[in-house]
Amino acid sequence: MKDATEIPRDVVEAGVTIGLRPRQRLSMSIDEEMVYVVTAGVLLLDSLPSPSGRQIVDLFYRGDVVRPKYAPLLPGMNLIASTRAEVVRIPWRKLEALSDASPVLREWLDRQLSRQAQRRLAHIAAIGVLTGEERLATLLIELALRVGEAGFEDSRSFDMALSRTDMADYLSLNADTLSRIMSRLRQQGVVGTSGRGRAYTSNFKALCARSPVAETIKSLHARTV
Repeated sequence: MKDATEIPRDVVEAGVTIGLRPRQRLSMSIDEEMVYVVTAGVLLLDSLPSPSGRQIVDLFYRGDVVRPKYAPLLPGMNLIASTRAEVVRIPWRKLEALSDASPVLREWLDRQLSRQAQRRLAHIAAIGVLTGEERLATLLIELALRVGEAGFEDSRSFDMALSRTDMADYLSLNADTLSRIMSRLRQQGVVGTSGRGRAYTSNFKALCARSPVAETIKSLHARTV
């Protein structure tokens, strides 16, 4: 088994490491043909499809590869650090050259881009057919897997890496509606909060039972491949 979040040393050494504070933006210019490899934290890709409607269209975690050229040309497109984060910036041509010279690196790059595409399609499907509670449960499962730690028995604690507004914009929900759903899940003992920016579930299986796509999410966000 391989660590799905491991980043080849050649990639890190060939690029420039950039530390990001929360809410800091990165250039999304397709002319520069730069690529960002996430080494820590969570980044989000947002847009303004209409003047009154913000939409977060993608999330990126450690190990993910962000190529601006692959992003849809939507108005107001921004790549933003949702948390304190770190990326390696590398020209696409250099990354391609490294991949051509190394079968191991090529396998890594193809795997990362493929998994990200699968996650994107799964999210589109979830937004299209799931209820508000099912959407939120799906995101909480994702966060528990990507930025969380397993605890006693079936418990997990994890960072709430997105603000309430960001979560609502990612799930296509009204922020007040999201708050009501979150309160209901807390009252039912499915999730709880353990400090500023931290959440937990004492029964991860119970949380997974709230999402009909839980098994898909667990497969796509597993830390080993």
